[in-house]
Amino acid sequence: MVAAHWLTLRNHPARAWRLGEANRETRFIFEQAGIPLPERLNIPLKNEQVWLVDFTEPAQGPLDLLQSQILGIIDHHRLGGLTTQLPPEVWIKPVGSSATLLWMLMDTDARHSLPPTLAILLLGALLSDTVNLHSPTSTEDDIRIATELSVVSGVNRKSFARELLRAKTDIADQSAEQLLDKDLKAFVIAGIDVRIAQLEVSSQQQIAPLIDDLHAAMMDMASQTGAGLVVLMLTDITDCYSTLYFAGRESRNMASCSVPGMLSRKKQLLPWLEAHLNQSRS
Repeated sequence: MVAAHWLTLRNHPARAWRLGEANRETRFIFEQAGIPLPERLNIPLKNEQVWLVDFTEPAQGPLDLLQSQILGIIDHHRLGGLTTQLPPEVWIKPVGSSATLLWMLMDTDARHSLPPTLAILLLGALLSDTVNLHSPTSTEDDIRIATELSVVSGVNRKSFARELLRAKTDIADQSAEQLLDKDLKAFVIAGIDVRIAQLEVSSQQQIAPLIDDLHAAMMDMASQTGAGLVVLMLTDITDCYSTLYFAGRESRNMASCSVPGMLSRKKQLLPWLEAHLNQSRS
């Protein structure tokens, strides 16, 4: 929504759409801002002019994404296998959050005129992506901009972050399938269709009773989607490590394992997984 606001200020009227169901953490951020969620995308994209925010992997977008006119990109992830009809305006920077980059793109007037409600959305996204600035993806830019957004939004950052992380790790009353879908992304790695679900918890014991159900749901996902590999990245944000679980035909030689210090899917898991899959195919 903030990207649409920024584009409109630049005389490029835009509307924000969401691509999937909003998880509890996202709903918390929007509730704190007092703003309704954007509508879920319900129109065909063929020949539509679009900006991509927070992703460039075609597998993570609608099926007709590549039939659209991609005018621009704002992202902090690796560049996926995206092709465009025309040269796009591209803003990609290795910061902890696309929210950080979006704030950096705004000129002084745009920052001063940003409504506090939208500043809350940016701050929430930044603190979520960086696990309250504890993730290894956090940069000096993220730290500085989190402070600036706290001032503009008028929220108490400490209490806001505490409640945000509580919503982030809330898994109560959710099925294994819902938990896998909570933060699921698709990638093509070493020619393999890979689905990676990250589930952040305050303690691994919190999820222990559901591990068997989660593994069964992972096998179902691999079967139903045709994905060669389904990965569950179970991240303990208190003790700062992740346990990895695998399912699918490409998981034959991959045993579950714990990786100390691994918190980031984009900066830590993806390179780890890419190296493993390339090695297994060599």
